[in-house]
Amino acid sequence: MNAETIRTRLGTKQRWEKRADGWWLEDSVLDVENMARLMIEAGARLITITARPVEGSTHQLVYHWDMEGYLVNFITVTRDGAMPSIATICPAANWIEREVHDYFAVNFTGREDLAPLLLRPDDPPGMFHWNSKEGGKQ
Repeated sequence: MNAETIRTRLGTKQRWEKRADGWWLEDSVLDVENMARLMIEAGARLITITARPVEGSTHQLVYHWDMEGYLVNFITVTRDGAMPSIATICPAANWIEREVHDYFAVNFTGREDLAPLLLRPDDPPGMFHWNSKEGGKQ
């Protein structure tokens, strides 16, 4: 299965963008569970998930995959501070989703456990809070 077949099977109207650092597809309503299933079916390996706050409780998530030596990246955004978990589809996402939850308070729905990895017992999730006026961490 190639990247274009994956895009078609995702049902997205967005197009791939070829960059020096791999292939990129941005879709704010990406079905991440279907994406994970398709990538696993294609023999891809999840590298990591990166996150950054963009507005209010919204975060941009980027799912980075290695597909036969090519970097394939899917960009999407959380909905109401949440995103469906892909950990049951791709076990490698388990630890990564927990870290994203710890740092950015993104709730990954469909998970049984989001026990903190890094937080002290009294710390709330969301260690990084974006202050747009100052352009950095509060």
